[in-house]
Amino acid sequence: MKREPVVAGSFYPSSPKKLIELIEACFKSELGPGEIPKKPERVLEKALAVIVPHAGYIYSGPVAAHAYAEVMKLGNPRLVVLLGPNHTGYGARIGVWSDGSWSTPLGEVRVCRQAAEFFLEKCKEASKDVQCHIAEHSLEVQLPFLQYTFKEFEILPISMFPVSLSVCKSVAQSLDELLKVFSSTLFVISSDFNHYEDDQTTRRKDQLAIDAILKREPENLYKVVGSEKITMCGLSPVACLLYMKSFSKVRLLKHATSADTSGDRSHVVGYVSFIFE
Repeated sequence: MKREPVVAGSFYPSSPKKLIELIEACFKSELGPGEIPKKPERVLEKALAVIVPHAGYIYSGPVAAHAYAEVMKLGNPRLVVLLGPNHTGYGARIGVWSDGSWSTPLGEVRVCRQAAEFFLEKCKEASKDVQCHIAEHSLEVQLPFLQYTFKEFEILPISMFPVSLSVCKSVAQSLDELLKVFSSTLFVISSDFNHYEDDQTTRRKDQLAIDAILKREPENLYKVVGSEKITMCGLSPVACLLYMKSFSKVRLLKHATSADTSGDRSHVVGYVSFIFE
Protein backbone atom coordinates (compact mmCIF):
# COMPACT_ATOMS: atom_id res chain seq x y z
CA MET A 1 0.00 0.00 0.00
CA LYS A 2 1.30 3.45 -0.92
CA ARG A 3 0.58 6.48 1.24
CA GLU A 4 0.11 9.61 -0.84
CA PRO A 5 1.10 13.00 0.63
CA VAL A 6 -1.69 15.01 2.22
CA VAL A 7 0.05 18.32 3.06
CA ALA A 8 2.10 18.81 -0.12
CA GLY A 9 1.11 22.22 -1.42
CA SER A 10 0.31 23.57 2.04
CA PHE A 11 2.99 22.67 4.60
CA TYR A 12 5.59 22.42 1.84
CA PRO A 13 5.56 22.90 -1.96
CA SER A 14 4.11 20.24 -4.23
CA SER A 15 6.62 21.10 -6.97
CA PRO A 16 9.85 19.08 -6.54
CA LYS A 17 11.95 22.03 -7.73
CA LYS A 18 10.32 24.51 -5.36
CA LEU A 19 10.46 21.98 -2.52
CA ILE A 20 14.21 21.50 -2.91
CA GLU A 21 14.69 25.27 -3.11
CA LEU A 22 12.75 25.74 0.14
CA ILE A 23 14.64 22.98 1.95
CA GLU A 24 17.93 24.57 0.90
CA ALA A 25 16.63 27.96 2.03
CA CYS A 26 15.87 26.44 5.45
CA PHE A 27 19.48 25.27 5.76
CA LYS A 28 20.83 28.67 4.65
CA SER A 29 18.45 30.70 6.81
CA GLU A 30 19.68 32.87 9.68
CA LEU A 31 17.43 30.76 11.91
CA GLY A 32 18.90 27.59 10.40
CA PRO A 33 22.46 26.23 10.34
CA GLY A 34 23.45 29.01 7.89
CA GLU A 35 24.72 26.74 5.12
CA ILE A 36 23.90 23.54 3.27
CA PRO A 37 26.03 20.77 4.77
CA LYS A 38 27.87 18.31 2.57
CA LYS A 39 25.78 15.21 2.01
CA PRO A 40 27.26 12.16 3.77
CA GLU A 41 28.93 9.38 1.80
CA ARG A 42 29.33 6.80 4.58
CA VAL A 43 26.76 4.70 6.38
CA LEU A 44 25.66 5.84 9.84
CA GLU A 45 27.52 3.51 12.20
CA LYS A 46 25.76 4.33 15.46
CA ALA A 47 22.18 5.11 16.31
CA LEU A 48 21.10 8.73 16.63
CA ALA A 49 17.87 10.46 17.56
CA VAL A 50 16.56 13.95 16.88
CA ILE A 51 13.56 15.91 18.07
CA VAL A 52 12.23 18.15 15.29
CA PRO A 53 9.14 20.32 14.68
CA HIS A 54 6.47 19.58 12.09
CA ALA A 55 4.84 22.88 11.09
CA GLY A 56 4.89 24.49 7.66
CA TYR A 57 8.46 24.73 6.38
CA ILE A 58 8.44 28.53 6.26
CA TYR A 59 7.87 28.57 10.03
CA SER A 60 9.68 25.53 11.46
CA GLY A 61 11.89 24.32 8.61
CA PRO A 62 15.04 26.21 9.70
CA VAL A 63 14.77 24.75 13.21
CA ALA A 64 14.39 21.23 11.80
CA ALA A 65 17.36 21.86 9.48
CA HIS A 66 19.66 22.16 12.51
CA ALA A 67 18.92 18.55 13.45
CA TYR A 68 19.31 17.15 9.95
CA ALA A 69 22.57 19.07 9.49
CA GLU A 70 24.01 17.40 12.59
CA VAL A 71 23.05 13.93 11.38
CA MET A 72 24.56 14.65 7.96
CA LYS A 73 27.95 14.97 9.65
CA LEU A 74 27.74 11.37 10.88
CA GLY A 75 26.39 9.32 7.99
CA ASN A 76 23.44 7.87 6.09
CA PRO A 77 21.04 5.81 8.21
CA ARG A 78 19.72 2.56 6.75
CA LEU A 79 16.53 2.83 8.81
CA VAL A 80 14.61 5.91 9.97
CA VAL A 81 12.08 5.37 12.75
CA LEU A 82 9.47 8.14 12.58
CA LEU A 83 7.61 8.63 15.85
CA GLY A 84 5.07 11.42 16.19
CA PRO A 85 1.72 12.49 17.60
CA ASN A 86 -1.71 11.70 16.21
CA HIS A 87 -3.51 15.02 15.66
CA THR A 88 -6.47 13.58 13.77
CA GLY A 89 -7.98 11.24 16.38
CA TYR A 90 -8.30 8.43 13.82
CA GLY A 91 -6.98 4.91 14.18
CA ALA A 92 -4.98 2.98 16.74
CA ARG A 93 -3.59 4.37 19.97
CA ILE A 94 -0.11 3.36 18.81
CA GLY A 95 -0.30 2.63 15.10
CA VAL A 96 2.41 1.19 12.85
CA TRP A 97 2.35 1.48 9.07
CA SER A 98 3.92 -1.92 8.46
CA ASP A 99 4.42 -2.36 4.71
CA GLY A 100 4.43 -0.60 1.35
CA SER A 101 5.75 2.91 0.79
CA TRP A 102 5.21 6.61 1.48
CA SER A 103 5.29 9.12 -1.35
CA THR A 104 6.27 12.80 -1.49
CA PRO A 105 7.02 15.14 -4.43
CA LEU A 106 10.62 13.87 -4.18
CA GLY A 107 9.67 10.22 -4.72
CA GLU A 108 8.83 7.10 -2.74
CA VAL A 109 10.37 5.69 0.44
CA ARG A 110 9.91 2.05 1.31
CA VAL A 111 8.57 0.98 4.70
CA CYS A 112 10.85 -1.58 6.38
CA ARG A 113 8.57 -4.56 6.83
CA GLN A 114 11.12 -6.48 8.89
CA ALA A 115 11.56 -3.61 11.35
CA ALA A 116 7.79 -3.16 11.62
CA GLU A 117 7.20 -6.84 12.36
CA PHE A 118 10.01 -6.87 14.93
CA PHE A 119 8.65 -3.81 16.73
CA LEU A 120 5.08 -5.12 16.69
CA GLU A 121 6.26 -8.40 18.19
CA LYS A 122 8.13 -6.63 20.98
CA CYS A 123 5.61 -3.85 21.72
CA LYS A 124 2.27 -5.36 22.67
CA GLU A 125 0.65 -1.90 22.98
CA ALA A 126 1.23 -1.21 19.27
CA SER A 127 -0.79 -2.52 16.34
CA LYS A 128 -0.78 -2.44 12.55
CA ASP A 129 -2.87 0.51 11.41
CA VAL A 130 -3.04 2.85 8.43
CA GLN A 131 -5.99 5.00 9.53
CA CYS A 132 -3.91 6.88 12.09
CA HIS A 133 -1.43 7.83 9.33
CA ILE A 134 -3.58 8.60 6.30
CA ALA A 135 -4.42 12.23 7.20
CA GLU A 136 -1.66 12.88 9.76
CA HIS A 137 1.06 15.44 8.93
CA SER A 138 3.57 15.11 11.79
CA LEU A 139 5.60 12.35 10.11
CA GLU A 140 4.97 13.24 6.48
CA VAL A 141 6.66 16.63 6.75
CA GLN A 142 9.92 14.96 7.80
CA LEU A 143 10.19 12.86 4.64
CA PRO A 144 11.24 15.54 2.12
CA PHE A 145 14.02 16.64 4.48
CA LEU A 146 15.15 13.03 4.80
CA GLN A 147 14.94 12.42 1.05
CA TYR A 148 16.94 15.56 0.31
CA THR A 149 19.51 14.79 2.98
CA PHE A 150 20.22 11.06 2.80
CA LYS A 151 20.68 8.28 0.27
CA GLU A 152 18.74 5.02 0.29
CA PHE A 153 16.93 4.31 3.54
CA GLU A 154 13.73 2.67 4.73
CA ILE A 155 11.25 3.99 7.27
CA LEU A 156 9.23 2.70 10.20
CA PRO A 157 6.30 5.13 10.79
CA ILE A 158 4.71 5.05 14.27
CA SER A 159 1.87 7.37 15.30
CA MET A 160 0.86 7.85 18.95
CA PHE A 161 -2.07 9.19 20.88
CA PRO A 162 -1.19 10.68 24.31
CA VAL A 163 -0.41 7.67 26.52
CA SER A 164 0.70 6.99 30.09
CA LEU A 165 4.33 7.00 31.17
CA SER A 166 4.19 3.23 31.69
CA VAL A 167 3.23 2.78 28.04
CA CYS A 168 5.99 5.19 26.97
CA LYS A 169 8.47 3.08 28.92
CA SER A 170 7.27 -0.08 27.16
CA VAL A 171 7.61 1.57 23.75
CA ALA A 172 11.12 2.72 24.66
CA GLN A 173 12.16 -0.80 25.68
CA SER A 174 10.90 -2.14 22.35
CA LEU A 175 12.82 0.55 20.45
CA ASP A 176 15.98 -0.29 22.39
CA GLU A 177 15.48 -3.92 21.37
CA LEU A 178 15.03 -2.84 17.76
CA LEU A 179 18.48 -1.26 17.79
CA LYS A 180 20.08 -4.59 18.61
CA VAL A 181 18.99 -5.78 15.17
CA PHE A 182 18.91 -2.52 13.18
CA SER A 183 22.00 -0.65 14.38
CA SER A 184 22.21 1.98 11.62
CA THR A 185 19.05 3.78 12.71
CA LEU A 186 17.97 7.39 13.03
CA PHE A 187 15.00 8.12 15.29
CA VAL A 188 13.04 11.19 14.24
CA ILE A 189 10.76 12.33 17.06
CA SER A 190 8.25 14.86 15.77
CA SER A 191 6.86 17.52 18.12
CA ASP A 192 5.95 21.17 18.20
CA PHE A 193 6.08 22.85 21.58
CA ASN A 194 3.72 25.41 23.15
CA HIS A 195 0.85 26.58 20.93
CA TYR A 196 -1.10 29.79 20.38
CA GLU A 197 -0.05 32.01 23.27
CA ASP A 198 2.06 35.15 23.11
CA ASP A 199 5.76 34.88 22.33
CA GLN A 200 7.02 35.63 25.85
CA THR A 201 4.71 33.07 27.46
CA THR A 202 5.57 30.44 24.85
CA ARG A 203 9.31 30.89 25.27
CA ARG A 204 8.98 30.59 29.06
CA LYS A 205 6.85 27.45 28.84
CA ASP A 206 9.06 25.93 26.15
CA GLN A 207 12.11 26.44 28.34
CA LEU A 208 10.53 24.45 31.17
CA ALA A 209 10.01 21.53 28.80
CA ILE A 210 13.49 21.98 27.31
CA ASP A 211 15.07 21.79 30.76
CA ALA A 212 13.30 18.50 31.53
CA ILE A 213 14.40 17.05 28.19
CA LEU A 214 18.03 18.09 28.68
CA LYS A 215 17.96 16.37 32.08
CA ARG A 216 16.34 13.32 30.44
CA GLU A 217 13.53 13.29 32.99
CA PRO A 218 10.32 12.00 31.36
CA GLU A 219 8.36 12.03 34.63
CA ASN A 220 9.30 15.66 35.24
CA LEU A 221 8.43 16.50 31.64
CA TYR A 222 4.93 15.09 32.07
CA LYS A 223 4.59 16.91 35.39
CA VAL A 224 5.64 20.34 34.14
CA VAL A 225 3.60 20.04 30.94
CA GLY A 226 0.54 19.27 33.05
CA SER A 227 1.07 21.85 35.78
CA GLU A 228 2.05 24.69 33.41
CA LYS A 229 -0.49 23.73 30.71
CA ILE A 230 2.19 23.49 28.03
CA THR A 231 0.48 22.51 24.79
CA MET A 232 3.29 20.32 23.47
CA CYS A 233 1.74 17.95 20.94
CA GLY A 234 4.49 15.30 20.86
CA LEU A 235 4.73 14.80 24.61
CA SER A 236 4.37 11.01 24.55
CA PRO A 237 6.78 10.43 21.62
CA VAL A 238 9.40 12.60 23.36
CA ALA A 239 8.89 10.71 26.63
CA CYS A 240 9.50 7.44 24.77
CA LEU A 241 12.84 8.80 23.58
CA LEU A 242 13.78 9.96 27.07
CA TYR A 243 13.16 6.44 28.42
CA MET A 244 15.43 4.81 25.82
CA LYS A 245 18.68 3.48 27.26
CA SER A 246 20.50 3.58 23.92
CA PHE A 247 21.35 7.27 24.22
CA SER A 248 23.50 8.92 26.88
CA LYS A 249 24.00 12.47 25.54
CA VAL A 250 21.54 15.15 24.46
CA ARG A 251 22.18 18.59 22.98
CA LEU A 252 19.80 21.46 22.36
CA LEU A 253 20.36 22.69 18.81
CA LYS A 254 17.83 25.48 18.28
CA HIS A 255 14.78 27.06 19.92
CA ALA A 256 12.60 29.54 18.04
CA THR A 257 8.96 30.46 17.62
CA SER A 258 6.76 31.26 14.64
CA ALA A 259 7.18 34.94 15.59
CA ASP A 260 10.77 34.75 14.33
CA THR A 261 9.45 34.35 10.78
CA SER A 262 5.93 35.81 10.86
CA GLY A 263 6.64 38.82 13.09
CA ASP A 264 3.38 38.21 14.97
CA ARG A 265 4.25 37.83 18.65
CA SER A 266 0.69 37.65 19.94
CA HIS A 267 -0.19 34.13 18.80
CA VAL A 268 2.79 31.83 18.28
CA VAL A 269 3.99 28.21 18.25
CA GLY A 270 7.29 27.04 19.74
CA TYR A 271 9.79 25.00 17.73
CA VAL A 272 12.79 23.14 19.16
CA SER A 273 15.39 20.75 17.80
CA PHE A 274 17.65 18.38 19.78
CA ILE A 275 20.07 15.60 18.97
CA PHE A 276 20.62 12.48 21.10
CA GLU A 277 23.75 10.34 20.79
